[in-house]
Amino acid sequence: MDIALAAQADGADYLGCGAAFVTGTKLDTHPVSAETMRAVTAAVDIPVVAIGGISAANISQLNGRGLAGVAVISGIFAKPDITAAARELYRLAGEL
Repeated sequence: MDIALAAQADGADYLGCGAAFVTGTKLDTHPVSAETMRAVTAAVDIPVVAIGGISAANISQLNGRGLAGVAVISGIFAKPDITAAARELYRLAGEL
């Protein structure tokens, strides 16, 4: 929490909060709990974006955490049709 507040005080435009889920992109991360993510979004006045292991299969689990959006890498680029994957995740992110 202190890191989020310090980043905001230092002029951050938004915060990335994660890893939201286990991810193969960054092997040294651990998932942030739903409670921690909600606490971060409640503590700051800037948008908070979840990142890490987000896919069409798990994005709905992020509902109710106060997020402004998501940042996705492998959930799009590891798919055979990246355009369709991006469209689907965009649609699902709108439901957060």
